[in-house]
Amino acid sequence: MRRTRLAAFAGLLGALLGAAGAVPAAATPLPASHVVVVGVAGLRWTDVSPQRTPTLARLADGGSVGSMSVRTAPSVTCSGEGWLTLGTGTYAAVEDPARTKASRGCGPRQPPPVDERHGAGQVVTMPLLERVNDGLRFGAHPGLLGDTVPCASAVGPGAALAVADPTGHVEAYTATLPDNPRGFLARCPLTAVDLGALPASGNARNRALADFDAALGRIEETRPRESVLIVAGLAETDAHQPRLHVAVVAGENFTRGWLRSPSTRRKPYVQLSDLAPTAMAQLGYDVPEAMAGRPLMGRLSGRPESLGETIRHLADTDKAAVAQRDVLGEFFVGLGVASLLVYGGLIWLLWRRRRGVPVPARALRGLGVAALGLASVPGCTFVVNAVPWWRSPWPAATLSGLVLAAAAATVAIAYAGPWRRWAAGLVAAVCAVTVVVTIIDGLTGATLQINSMLGYNPLVAGRFVGFGNIAFAAFGAAVMLLTALLAHGRSRPVALAVVAAIALPMIVVDGSPAWGADFGGVLTFVPAFVVLALLVARARINVARLLLAGAAGVALVAVIGIVDFQRPVEARSHFGRFVASVLDGSAGATVYRKLLTSLDLLLIGPHTILAMALVVWLAVLVFRPPPTLSEAYGRIGSLRVALIAVVVLSAIGFGTNDSSVAIPVVAGMVALPAALALCATALAGVPVPRRALPAATSGDDAATRGSTPPDTPVAEVARPTEVLP
Repeated sequence: MRRTRLAAFAGLLGALLGAAGAVPAAATPLPASHVVVVGVAGLRWTDVSPQRTPTLARLADGGSVGSMSVRTAPSVTCSGEGWLTLGTGTYAAVEDPARTKASRGCGPRQPPPVDERHGAGQVVTMPLLERVNDGLRFGAHPGLLGDTVPCASAVGPGAALAVADPTGHVEAYTATLPDNPRGFLARCPLTAVDLGALPASGNARNRALADFDAALGRIEETRPRESVLIVAGLAETDAHQPRLHVAVVAGENFTRGWLRSPSTRRKPYVQLSDLAPTAMAQLGYDVPEAMAGRPLMGRLSGRPESLGETIRHLADTDKAAVAQRDVLGEFFVGLGVASLLVYGGLIWLLWRRRRGVPVPARALRGLGVAALGLASVPGCTFVVNAVPWWRSPWPAATLSGLVLAAAAATVAIAYAGPWRRWAAGLVAAVCAVTVVVTIIDGLTGATLQINSMLGYNPLVAGRFVGFGNIAFAAFGAAVMLLTALLAHGRSRPVALAVVAAIALPMIVVDGSPAWGADFGGVLTFVPAFVVLALLVARARINVARLLLAGAAGVALVAVIGIVDFQRPVEARSHFGRFVASVLDGSAGATVYRKLLTSLDLLLIGPHTILAMALVVWLAVLVFRPPPTLSEAYGRIGSLRVALIAVVVLSAIGFGTNDSSVAIPVVAGMVALPAALALCATALAGVPVPRRALPAATSGDDAATRGSTPPDTPVAEVARPTEVLP
């Protein structure tokens, strides 16, 4: 009977997730006669205007436009990687990224020379590039575009690198664009044109822009009828700072509107790896599964009427992404200092109290309020993205001020309601705010997560929509804390009902391809909720039940993936794409790449190893608490269950996501200050016991033993003059 109910629950959940992710099928575009791809390194939307680049401005005004991430195997893309990635349809490198140094600039990472032979070309280093990329985890195959499209022409060395076949052969090649390129552009269905790179700034950049636009004008005037023209800024001009670049597509299926890619699923963001699949699809070729990119879709609605507004919007996407990268370090250094001060102050006061030294209850409660504010910070980093802080002349200060104000508002909400008289009510309220903010954001397109401090950045290009791994860690920790605090101490049926009532919508929003689209999140949430249900029901936890919980998560992911796989290819999320990779045999490579990414992040430096050791030590303290935490367990019976639930979620998330140690660290950013706030709330004004309260040792009633009943209101454990307001 239990298995039947579990199967029915999984089926219902899968149906809800599938229905939430349902989208209408897109119309199949008609094949084009020719595709011309024009690339130039360093071209950004701030360069585009009717005065500086009249041809490009005219194409952008009448075509489909987007903001393009040019991420390749190295974190910053130079021309060599840009053109090679265009030809492979996935992240590629011209040299081992482990040996790539920003101090060397982009000089050594240019397209290799081309041997011109009787109108054809030969990229002589193609075998070497194949060996370099065989040693990487991205599965790039140099020459894949040229191998799929038999006849391809190239202008310039970068273009030759993109359209050469696996042997390095290019059907038609010329080093420079002819004065009248009509015949050359018509020779093959696919033509790539390398128009060089733009200087960093100054008059030299303006002259280069004018030359580029003049060459683009000749291409536009002479390209074949019924052709598709793609213009892309496909690399940086130096190796120091990644940026978002220009993407313009003009043709029959790309009239005025936004661009969108199934690889990003967020307009107007597209990726460099999408260009080769787009060219193939427009010419009527099937896109190989080895390509991570997907064909672009054009003429999407929502674009501003004026070209000026369109350019300002696209330039703003780059400004926000760059500001997020620049501010990130300062923000977390400041947060770390504030956390150390609050944590250190609280731990010192609790230590003095334990030694029998009188501790002012007001000081303990004050630091508890500060810890409560710190617990709200992860959720507040999403809220403040509703305000364009990146446009400020002082983005770091503006962001910090907004987060501080949002945290103060969250704490005020916690103190505003009747739940404040419940010992765990303040923490539950803060967690509820984080959960509600994240859920609303997920249901409305996750607009608050992109470029947020705990979200994702299009320059990194790991994710563009849904719940990112880091955001899930904060969200999941808040959910586990809230559920445990609400469910613990109730009768078994009521406790299980509370867990189920919270688990179902959380998993639906997190896992739906249309909302959270979080593959690893579902794998983590399902077993974590099962363990939490066993804890609040005071049932035995054994290996068999843990394995069944994990199997339930895998089964639900399979259900979502199969439902998502039934949708059109261009509408699938990575759930459906993973099912497709299972069917074509490439899933093992995908899992292997994820494992390597997780391992790389764990071993990136001494700080990550130290962070992992700290996380493990804190997890041990949850199960073997020091005297003060043991006393808090006795006064707030749900505290231990809540912390165990977060530890379980963190441990599973560490293994099921490719963000490695970042998952438990970010979960700890919610759980640790929340636990300290609960300790301060429970122990403020309470005399030190003559001996330590017994630590709870199991998921049974031992977790609720102590000198007072579990979750006793603060008013009943504090002195009359120390009742919270």
